[in-house]
Formats: sequence, C-alpha cells, structure tokens
Amino acid sequence: MRLNKDHPLKEWTNHIDEWLAELIRLEGRGSFASETCAGCLSTETLYRCEDCCDLQLFCRDCTVSRHQCNPFHRVEGWANRRFQKTTLKALGLRIQLGHAVGERCANPWRAFGDDFTVLDIGGIHEVALDYCSCEHAEAKHIQLLRFRLFPATGVDPKTACTFKLMELFHLLRNQTKVSGFEFYNSLARLTDNTGTVDVKSRYTSFMRMARMWMHLKMLKRFGRGHDPKGVNATACGSCAVLCPACPHPGINLPENWKDAPPEKSWLYRLFLGIDANFRLKRKEVSTDVADPGLNHGYAYFVEEKAYKSHLQIHGKVEQKDVNTCNNHDAVKLANMRGIQGIAASGVGTVECVRHDMKRPCSVGDLQKGERYVNMDYLFASSVRQQGDKMALVVSYDIACQWSVNLWERMLQYDPEWDFDRQTITFLIPKFHLPAHQASCQTQYSYNYRKHVGRTDGEAVERGWAAVNGFSGSTKEMGPGYRRDVLDDAFGDYNWRKVTQLGKTLLEKVKNAVDERSTHVLQFEEICKNTDPVRVAEWTQLVEAWENGAEYDPLAVHRHPVTVASVRRALAEEDAAAQADDRSTTMLHEDVSPSVLIIAGLEIEELQRRLRKDALNLSSTATDLQQAAIIRRRSSLQLRIDAWREFQVLYMPAVALLRSKEASKSSKPVNAEDTPLYLPSDIINTDTAARNANLESIELRLRYAQANDALEQMRRHLRARSKLYNVKDRDVRGQRYNTRSRTYINTVQDKIDADAARYRAAHTALLVLDPKDTLAWMKVLRYLGPEDVRGMKERLEKESEGKRVLPWIWRTTGFCGGDDEDEDDLEAVRIEWCQARARAHRFNEECDLLEEEMRRVVDFWNWQAWWWLHKADEAVWDASTSPVGCSPQHAEGRLAYARRQADIRLAMMTKVAKNWQCVPECLDSGAKL
Repeated sequence: MRLNKDHPLKEWTNHIDEWLAELIRLEGRGSFASETCAGCLSTETLYRCEDCCDLQLFCRDCTVSRHQCNPFHRVEGWANRRFQKTTLKALGLRIQLGHAVGERCANPWRAFGDDFTVLDIGGIHEVALDYCSCEHAEAKHIQLLRFRLFPATGVDPKTACTFKLMELFHLLRNQTKVSGFEFYNSLARLTDNTGTVDVKSRYTSFMRMARMWMHLKMLKRFGRGHDPKGVNATACGSCAVLCPACPHPGINLPENWKDAPPEKSWLYRLFLGIDANFRLKRKEVSTDVADPGLNHGYAYFVEEKAYKSHLQIHGKVEQKDVNTCNNHDAVKLANMRGIQGIAASGVGTVECVRHDMKRPCSVGDLQKGERYVNMDYLFASSVRQQGDKMALVVSYDIACQWSVNLWERMLQYDPEWDFDRQTITFLIPKFHLPAHQASCQTQYSYNYRKHVGRTDGEAVERGWAAVNGFSGSTKEMGPGYRRDVLDDAFGDYNWRKVTQLGKTLLEKVKNAVDERSTHVLQFEEICKNTDPVRVAEWTQLVEAWENGAEYDPLAVHRHPVTVASVRRALAEEDAAAQADDRSTTMLHEDVSPSVLIIAGLEIEELQRRLRKDALNLSSTATDLQQAAIIRRRSSLQLRIDAWREFQVLYMPAVALLRSKEASKSSKPVNAEDTPLYLPSDIINTDTAARNANLESIELRLRYAQANDALEQMRRHLRARSKLYNVKDRDVRGQRYNTRSRTYINTVQDKIDADAARYRAAHTALLVLDPKDTLAWMKVLRYLGPEDVRGMKERLEKESEGKRVLPWIWRTTGFCGGDDEDEDDLEAVRIEWCQARARAHRFNEECDLLEEEMRRVVDFWNWQAWWWLHKADEAVWDASTSPVGCSPQHAEGRLAYARRQADIRLAMMTKVAKNWQCVPECLDSGAKL
C-alpha cells in the first residue's frame, strides 16, 4: 500500500537506500581504515568495541587497557577483511577483585580454571577473575558485591550478574510482565544468535539471583538495612508502600482528629475495597515447606503460618448465610471455573479504594472461591495494620450479604474483636450495583450515601489489570516465590501510583469543581420549580434516611400490581360472592370465571414455551429429543381439551368459532398452535361472543402479567451483566469459557421468554383497553429489541455521553386506581432526591480532595523526617549488630537515608508548586 503524502514515513521512504547503505558501511572499518593501532601505532591485529562510542581500532594491549573499567563490553577483531567476534577474556583481560582498578593484588587467587560467568546487559560472558587473598581479604561473595557483581550463591560462586542487569530485569518484569525465562533467552541470543557457539546455561542461577535481588531491594527501600537488629526484626507490613493520601494517625492527621465535630470528622474516614481475582491461580507445585518464601508477611501478603492456622481452625465450617439478594454466590462461580489440580484458586485483597493502592498485610490466597473465612481474615488483618481505630467505608461487590453476620463471625475468630460496627459503612461498587436487587441499589449506593464524595468503589478492579499479566508465570511457581513476586508487583504498582499522585489529584480537583457547579445549579433550579413545602418535607425525609431511618425516599414505594396479588384478589372476590350467595356469573361450582382465565393464561404460556422448543429442534435431533416434544404436545393437548369444556360454559359462541376454524383446513393442528379464543382474541372477530366480565378479569390479569414480565426481565438482565463481568474478568481457557457461555445462554433464554410474555400481555391490553388516556400506556410501553438491554449497555452507535437509559429501567409499574397524581409526585420526589445527592456528592468530593492533598504533603514531610532520623542513627556500635559496623557501612547508610529524604522533599516541593492554584480553584463556581 502506498503511503499518503502526509504520512510521517513518506519523507523517510525517499531515503531508504541511503539509510541502508550507512548500516552496511558500519560492518567495515568506515573512517578508521588505518592498519595501525589508534593508541600505540602497533601493526598487530586490531579490535573494535561494540559497546563503546569510539569506533577506532586498537591493538590487543590497548584494548585490554581501555577496558579495565568496562570488562563486560563486546569486542570484535579485524581479520580476513571482516570483523570476527572475540572476548576480552581471550585478549587477556582479568578482573581483579578487592582492589582499585589498575592496582594489583600481592596475593591473588584465581577462579578455578577461570570458569566464571557474568550475565550483563550485553549478554553472557565467560571472564577471567582474580579474587583477593590478602591478609584482610573479604569473602568471595563480598568481593563480588563490592565490584557490583551479584553472585548466585555465597559459597564458592561461579556465576554473577551485574547490578545494571538486575535493575533492568527487575524493572522490565514489573513494567512489561516479561518472564525470567524469556529474559534469559534474550540474553543468550544476544551472546550468540547463530547456534554455532555453545552458551552454558545459567538460567537456574539467574532466577535465584533475581529472587535474591528483589528481596534485598525491598528491604533496602524500607530502611531494614538501617536497623541494628537486622532483617529478622522486620515487622509484618512494614515493607509496603503506603498511600500518602489515606489517613495515617500520627503521620498526616491533626493531633485532635478524634475530637473533630461531625461536619469535619467524616474527612478522616478510611475508604477500603475488598475483592478477589481468580486469574492469579497457582497449580499444585511445590509446598510451603520446600518453598516458604522470603517475605514472611513483610509486605502485602499476610503471614502464611497464621493465615493457614486460621483456615485450619475455622475453614471447615461451611458458609450458611441465607442469600437475601440476587444470586451473587462467588463460591459457586469459582467452582464453575474449576479448581482441579489448583492449590490456590486466586487471591483476595483489601486495598485503598480512593487511590487504588494495595494495603499492608491485606492479600491472601484463596482455596475455593471468595469464602467468608478468607475474606474476613484479610479484612481484619488490613484494619489492624492501621493502628488506631478509625471510621471506615468498606466497599465489596457482595457487601449486602457479607456484612450481615460479619460481627458474629469476627467474634468467633477472635473473642476480643472490639471494633464498633457503627463506625463502618458498607457499600457496593457502582459498576456492580445494577446486578443487585432494588433495595440494595439505594441502601448500598455510593451515589446516595452521604460523606463519600464521588468514590466509585471500583478501584480494586482496576488494580487487578496491572498484575494479571503475571498470571501465566506465577501459576507455575512454588507458593513462596509466587507470593514474593506478587508482593514485588504490588509494591511497584503502588509506587507508580505514588509518583503520579500530584497530577492525579490535581486533575480530579479541576473536574470535581466543574461538575460541582453544574449539579449544584441544576439542583437549585429544581428546588425553585418545586413547591417549597414539598422541598422541606423531602429534605427532612432524606436527611433522616441518611442518619439511619428506615423509610427510603429514593426508593419506589408504589409497587406495580403482580399476578399473584390479582389472583388473590379474584379468589377473595369469588369467595365473598359465594358466601353471600350472590354469584350470578359462576356457571360451575369449581371453576369460576377468574379460574377459567387464569388457567387459559397458563396454557398460553405453556404453548409459547413448547413452540420455541419445537422450533429450536434441529434436523439432527435425536429420537429422545423428538420423543420429549411429542410427549409435551400430548400432555398440553389433554389440558387444552379439559379447559375447553369449561370455556364453552362461559363463552358458548366459541364453539362456533372453533368449527369455522376447523372447516378451513383438514390438517392436524399441534397443541402449541391451537387457538384458545381468550376474550382478548375474539373482541375484534365476533361481537356476539364477547363477555364483559371475562374481559374485565383478563384486563386485570394482563396488567399484572406485563408488570411481572418486566420485573423478571430486569432481574435476569442484571444477572446477565454480572455474569458477563465475571467471565471477562476471571474466566480463561476454552473449557471454562464454554461453560460460562452456556450459563449465560441459559439466562438469555429466560430474558427472551420474559420479553415474549410481556409482548403478549401488551398486545392483549391494547385490544382490551385501547384508550390513549389510560395510565397504563404511560408505563407499559411498546417493547422493541433495542429496549431489552442492561442499564449500562449502549446501542451500536450510542456513546456513553449520549447514552439513553432504556424505558424498562425508568418505569415504576402501574399501580391501578385513580392515583396517577401520586405516581407523578413520587417520580418528582425521587428525581429531586437524586439531584440533591449529585450536588452533595460533588461538593463532598471537593472537600475530600482538599483534605487528601493536605495529607499528601504532610505524609511526604513525615517520610523525609523519618529518613533523616535514620541518617542520624547511621553509626552503629559493634555490640548492637554483628554486621555493617564499619565506617564505610555507616557512610553508606547515611548517604542512602539522605538521598531518600531528598526524594520525599523533592516530591513535596513539586506538588506544593503544582497545587498553588487549588485553593482559588476550589473557591470558584457554585457550591452548597
């Protein structure tokens, strides 16, 4: 394909030959075609370095001399009119440890057979290495470390990596999710990509070094090298990157924060989110005995021994809580994906839901779905890490179920659990909320609960995206190594979030101020156009509900008529008529007119189901499948025949309609296609056959049938949305995708059946009561294909900003009677409450962001002080620590602590400068 004239590569393609020629020119000596050494004018074989910027050619001695400080560069020699690869070791370069470059050891000890391998960015090098054997020489691994070579072992090492390579792999693994296997193979190909040279495999050694490096870097970054008591004194959770914007007592909160008044104290609440990730599985590989890990609960994973002890004691008790909401059984969904051969079905976590950061000691392996016994332990562990008791806002996608008996379970685990349940607000993430029943959608909504700002609760879901790339490699790891790798990944993710906090919070403030002005003005406009008495009444109701009252002004209280309620009313009317002996319409002692119509509607539904199943029967259907359809037809035909006998009593003219229909064709009619001639079917065909009483009964039942069908459809659509979300997030592999797809198709069949039932009821209503003035037409509208979709689903060409909510989610149902004004008033009240909630949430968001910015500055100021305090304690007495007591070690500790303090002060200075406009911005625009 030809490039467009404006394409950025168009100009370059005109010079491809020129660029290609220059690349080929570099294969020769280029401008340095002299036959003598550029350093000493020797005429020996000349060499060029591939890694140096200087392309001049030097003799062997000059090349070795110039590379004393760069012993891992790659060199090539000019011979037979071409460059041939060689090594600095072959030219005679030896690495001298324990002394300065150029200084020779009086008593060197050479590596046995010079068999030492160094892995560097340029590839895998065999080097000649001399250890120092002087009187005060250090151990081999110490000499290597001081040369910035990281040895694979402390006992007679034969392999090492350069610090630069370790840093590169550490960064690449967290940034690109590259596996150690792929990275090592890339090094091997850099060394030789032709297959003509045998490169000794050092993969096992490399992976061991990578694990050791990762652990040491974590300990170093969190000041563990500044503690005279050593690494064994490391406390659980002390090596986790903390969220600077979250409240930390004694660090970034005012001294009197516990005594703050209610209008201020809500700013000091901690926002937590709970969730599980079933992609981070682990196969039954190795054991904790063989691979216990190095972190021991130092960072994000809980301490394994205590966690397993808890599960051993309490995990055998099955979860027996009754599900009072829609089906959110995480255990069942986990089982659907299979756990055969799996030691860990995933991980659960508790994290900062405002800023999307993992919390210390808040992550643990799951064995069988999101069992309460696992999630409860992680929640308690995370809360205890906070130290002082704080008010909490806890987000969980099944909070409506999980929170019900939480305190009872906690007291079973720990009788001394004394957290006040009144200080915890349980909510459901915004994206997950539509899958819950109606009562949950206000009670657990971030949109309607006060003092939560514009938090959405979905930060946990977004955080998984950063670590899901590790699922392929960690699935095959031992338990300890997997926890260490994921700890490192969580720490890297948190740190990236920390470095971007200045920009992130500033963008949030600008957006929140604009949205606050928009929604406050909209709310004020609604108030101006509403009766002040009503506004006062609604304000009192919503404030009472926010403070714990049961009546929910945001909920629909005028519920639609259901089939069950209409059938009960009709039964009561029949019973009352029989008791008073005034029934003039009952022509049979057991079958009243209402029973006749109810039975007819039930038969109609059975016909609809059978018709669909018969149409779905393929030409390759088995004999058993065909026999099942035949049996269902026979059974249905018997029921129709029995029903017709009673129908003739109340609708005599129907017999004539049947005979006319039979005379038109001699072909047998299947049971599912047999016309029933309900009152709605014959209104427009034969006026003489009409029965006003039966039409009235059917009208009432059709109202209820339509409302029931809509409610069932909404429930099934919510379930489908939840299943799609779980499938996209957790299900991988053809086998489990097929199972998930089958489950979703089952729900889709129910949605289709609900839509068909509604359309039948709507068609009948149009016939039975066609007047445009009736209220039911405002609520029970025509159902098109585009209306049958979830709340968050968009049409093909519909953007999020222009998305229109389908009418099925905006209707409250027909209540019947002459109370249309009451229905309208309820709709206005709900809209007013929602407008008020939007205005208040954005107003709170601005206040919360201002407080978080203050906390960020205070947190970095505290961290800078903490590191300076470590610098002051850099000098150790030999009696307090067996290692690291030399002046050189003390100087290293002091330098590192001051560098870390400088980093925090620089971060604090940067955000303070970037946030100078924030006070003015927050004071602008409309606000409550």
